[in-house]
Amino acid sequence: MKKYIRVLLLLCVVFLTACGGQEKPNEEEKALKSNQIYVYLADLDRTGLVSRVYTLDQENTLTQNVDSLVQYMAEVVSDEESQSPVPEGITYLENHLEQRRGRLEVSFEVAYDKVDADSMLFFKACITKTLLQLEGVDSISLSLTDVASTNEETATVVEYLDSDSFVLSFGKNSGYKQSGTIILYFANETGESLKEYRKVIEISNNTSLARIVVESLIEGPEEDGYQATLSDATTIRNISVKDGICYVDLSDEFYNADNPLKNDVIVYSVVNSLVELPTISKVQFLKNGEKQPFFRETMEFDGIFERNLDLIEQEETEE
Repeated sequence: MKKYIRVLLLLCVVFLTACGGQEKPNEEEKALKSNQIYVYLADLDRTGLVSRVYTLDQENTLTQNVDSLVQYMAEVVSDEESQSPVPEGITYLENHLEQRRGRLEVSFEVAYDKVDADSMLFFKACITKTLLQLEGVDSISLSLTDVASTNEETATVVEYLDSDSFVLSFGKNSGYKQSGTIILYFANETGESLKEYRKVIEISNNTSLARIVVESLIEGPEEDGYQATLSDATTIRNISVKDGICYVDLSDEFYNADNPLKNDVIVYSVVNSLVELPTISKVQFLKNGEKQPFFRETMEFDGIFERNLDLIEQEETEE
């Protein structure tokens, strides 16, 4: 069976302070021995990273050292400055070095209903910055498998990260800004299928990614070859995420029968776009806070929607 692995670049991020300031002091001021590296942990407020000196076992192989490092990061005891960057809900599986490319493949299982967006962000930053220090490792391939997914073709997301993915600076004011790429699905030129569309965004740590996704769908595409799926008059009454389900309450314009696109193209434009986010696996639509039995009187609509790959226009790739 052909397996589709989505390459998600959402969290190849740049951390910036809201204002300037002095860099947070850490152990990088110390000279390291040849068998030492820094382990990166999240600070208590999750506004930055804290480094700790870690001594590698020179008798271990690279695989064994990675095993030990990830275990240390997961089990480290919180103190007055730092906490473990590996949240509950993420379980380490294995690692493998692709020597020709210097790419370290590290695999985890994720229970997304237990991992919020901030925790996922700091997990990826700490894992990447820590493991890139190992000799022979030039980039990191994070393989994240959704334990709740029943679809083998979409359960695993692979993210490729390197030294340019995380640049950090700290100031007196807490908070960060994050730039990255979200994946949206608009209608293709014929309106019969959905077509993948990538948009660069910038958010702060108090911004809802789910809201940005739906707002971007309402704004429509800026490139040729795509059709907007939602009316630009649509507004978001409410949007929230709980236990991996995104609850979306949209205004009456979403239900407008004048939209010429097919029902499933409109609905799954929203669903497929939202489930690209790491904390969302399903979508529940509401109208004025209530479930609706039908969408535009013909499509059953009161259930919970999951990703639909059949509607996505597939590009031809070599086997």
